[in-house]
Amino acid sequence: MAERAGNILRLLLIAIVVGVACGCSTMNSTADLEPASNQTLEYYPGLVKGFEHIYPARQIMVLAVGDGCAVGNQGQSSDGAQEIGVTVDSHGKVIQRLYAANIADTVQRALAEAAKGAGMVSTLSGETTYTAQAVAADYVLQSKVVKCWVKKQRVVDSDKNASWQTVAKFAIDAAIYKPPFHVPFWQGSSSETYSDPPDNSGIMQEDQASIYDEPGQVLSVAFTRSVEGIFKRSDLHSLITQDRALRH
Repeated sequence: MAERAGNILRLLLIAIVVGVACGCSTMNSTADLEPASNQTLEYYPGLVKGFEHIYPARQIMVLAVGDGCAVGNQGQSSDGAQEIGVTVDSHGKVIQRLYAANIADTVQRALAEAAKGAGMVSTLSGETTYTAQAVAADYVLQSKVVKCWVKKQRVVDSDKNASWQTVAKFAIDAAIYKPPFHVPFWQGSSSETYSDPPDNSGIMQEDQASIYDEPGQVLSVAFTRSVEGIFKRSDLHSLITQDRALRH
């Protein structure tokens, strides 16, 4: 009799655990998502190591980024925020569009902060295009965002349990000018792809879990690495450290 009662108790406990798990799964389902979500693009300084304080204390003017993330077929929300990505279900159907505001300003400030972290003295400019007129700086940085996208998608693990995976891509084309010369002193690009959790060809592993709650945070990691990656470039570092400044 005691054994039967024990079995019944175990079955009840299992039912409770399964019910709680099902409830959590329902709360984390695609049905809970709004058709649009406002995200925040942030600069996370210090993600890229090895470029801090290695540049001479030259003055660099960072021009405004005219296009922000307005590349490709991205649209805008009703309040003017730019589309930065989508959330899709396990069949690839878009169930939510992601937006962020003030992207161009965020990119410009991040470039200036990364330059400062590299050891340079950075200032901001409201101009978007370099002109070889009198400039109160040793160098002028002109940039353009060429890739800015994040996709959050439903994937399954080896036991067919649904979970979320987010992949973000960010890329910047940059040109650095040395006034009063018209041609670029240096030009290049920096691109990053970041997956949370790591990409495993659409199949999640049981022991993997996302670090970030919001897709905007995942895009922010790729964005930060792309920005700081410019100053990690050995060719740029060599050019500036070996260059003789024209301003006195």
